[in-house]
This record gives sequence, C-alpha cells and structure tokens, in this order.
Amino acid sequence: MQYVFWLCLSVILYVYFGYPLLLRSGILGRRRTVHREHLFPFLSVIVPAHNEEAMIRTKLENLLSQDYPAERVKIIVGDDGSRDSTPSICRSFEPFGVHFFRSEERRGKSALQNELVARARGELLVFTDADCLLPQNALSIIAQDFASGDVGLATNCATILNQDETGIVKNEGLYWKYERWLREEESARGLLAMASGSLFAMRRTLWKPLDPNVGDDFALPLRVVKAGYRNILETRISAGTQLTQKKADSMLRMKMRIISKDLYGLLRNPSCLDPFRVGRVAVGLWSHKLLRWAVPYFLLGLLISNIFLAREALFGVFLGAQIAFYLAAAAGLLIRRLESLFPLSVTSSFCLVNFASLLGTLHCLTSGKAGQWKTVR
Repeated sequence: MQYVFWLCLSVILYVYFGYPLLLRSGILGRRRTVHREHLFPFLSVIVPAHNEEAMIRTKLENLLSQDYPAERVKIIVGDDGSRDSTPSICRSFEPFGVHFFRSEERRGKSALQNELVARARGELLVFTDADCLLPQNALSIIAQDFASGDVGLATNCATILNQDETGIVKNEGLYWKYERWLREEESARGLLAMASGSLFAMRRTLWKPLDPNVGDDFALPLRVVKAGYRNILETRISAGTQLTQKKADSMLRMKMRIISKDLYGLLRNPSCLDPFRVGRVAVGLWSHKLLRWAVPYFLLGLLISNIFLAREALFGVFLGAQIAFYLAAAAGLLIRRLESLFPLSVTSSFCLVNFASLLGTLHCLTSGKAGQWKTVR
C-alpha cells in the first residue's frame, strides 16, 4: 500500500508541478524563435455552425472586417442541421462574398469541416468557431507565422470575456491562464501538439479528411507532428469568447466531451506517444494530456491506499488533509454563495475537472467513440 500511495502521489505532483518545472528549466529543449514575414498567401476561413443565430451575424461581420486583402480570402461557413435562423442569416451574407453550405441532417463538426475544406482554396486553412470574435489583424498576424518553413500549424488561446460572471467561469479563466503558460512553453520548445478551436491555421498540404469522431483541434496538430512540422502558439492575438457553460453541470458535460474526443484521437495516433518517432513531443503528450487525464485514477489510488495506511501518524495526517480537501470542494460546488470563495473555488474546480476526466476517459474506452458536438448558447 505504501508503494501504491507514493506512486500515485508522485504522478499527481509530476503532472501539476514536475512537468511545468521541466519545461521552465529548459531540460526538455531550448526556446526556439519563429521567423515571421508580412506575407498574404491565399487562405480559406472555415466556420462550422449549429444553432448559432445569436452569434453568427456578428461573427461574419467580424470576418469581413479583417484587414487582410479581401481578394486573398475565401470565407466558407457551414450549417450542421440547425433548427433556428442560422441558415437564413448566413445566406444574407452571400452577396458580400461569404460562401455557404448547409447540411440538412446533423452530421457532426468534423464531418461538416470535411465538406467545407473540399470547397476551400489557397495555401492556408483557417479554422475558427462561430462564437469567437477575432481582432481585426488576426488573419494578417497568423499568416506571418508560415514564413517559417518548419511551421505547419499556428494557433492561439482564447480570452474569456465574461470571466467574472460566475465562480465556474472565473475558475475556468484561471485554468486557461495556466494552460496558456504551458502551451507557450511547449510552443517555444517544439513540443506543442494541440490547438484551440477558437482560431488556428494550418498548411493546406497537411490536410486530410477528419474522422467524424475526432476533433479538429487535436487531430490536426497530431497530423502536423507526424508530418515532421511544428505547431506554434501565436501570442500576439487572442480570440474573444463568451463562455456559456456557467454552471457546474454544463461545464462538466463540456469537459467530458472534449476529453473523450481528444483521448479517442490520441489512441488513433499511437505513434505520437513514441519518443523514438516524434521526439520530445511524445513527452509533452504523455505529461500534458495522457497522464493528466489519468489523474483521477491516481487520486482514487491515493485515497484508498491512504485509508489502509491511516494508522501511522504521517499517513493519518495526510488522510485528514484529503478528506478536508474533498469536503471543501463539495461545499464550493453545492453551496452557490461559496463557489467564488478562495480556496473553495480552487478545490471545487480541481475536482470538477478530474471528475470530467474520469467520465470522459471511461466513455471513450467503453464506447469506442467520442462525445457528440453539442452547441450550448
């Protein structure tokens, strides 16, 4: 039981503290610069949508206001069986050069993206979610990254605009600050293997149709890595988004779907976990993704082994600390007025994320497929 206890504790500490320290120390590689030039390659902007009547007009106006040369851009928006006014709003933009495709039946985000890319032109494919607004110079900035011949994909991290609306949203904002730092460090050292659906661009030559059960923001960066190119994080711009998952239950469902989808995608690309094939990128995937998704299993192992060892003073103290931690998390989740109170908010957010990891991994491993794309607006 002592071996189980110390193993579980070591893995948990490594995921949240050890791996970031390894990144920061430079042991996993030195920081590399990205060569940038003011280039304007022809690019196609891909926007999948499902029941987006509240945002799609603003989104298309936002894209049409970009400072990128209009003759070098093709905007393609696709509707995935919406039951609201999304299709009619999109069609009203066709006179302004927006290309519209509608799927009468709901097929899923990745299947829709395959249809849209088949209609694309140019050297770069730019993917962006319908609920994210881009800075006016976003396309110009992200295109500069491809002057570097080793860059296959450039992404950003979205900024949550309603960050203080609820305790759940506030905690998600804190989580993304930590996540953004990790991705910056991985990008600088050539370890990055994920993207943000809010905005990312990739070379058209690296595109292959997506598996309908795999998300674009994880499957495509893995494809870039396997092709020998580099994924980078573009920090000069940031898409803005209003987080609609404001309560614990909706946040749990969203994270469960994302984890299930991403684990499915990673299992479909096992070579990306082999350091002899993809080098240090495999270390990043093991540390940042696979082991993090496994943390709830190690938390359970830690608690169970601790119960058996509780007669010894040191382990008894540790068990008491664990129980206090989970009680604080429960209070933060169940008592509304306490959800924003530090440190209850941190403990509840930690438990929420790990419960989502537990459910998401179990769903993927037992059902053999990822969760369905579901828009909540």
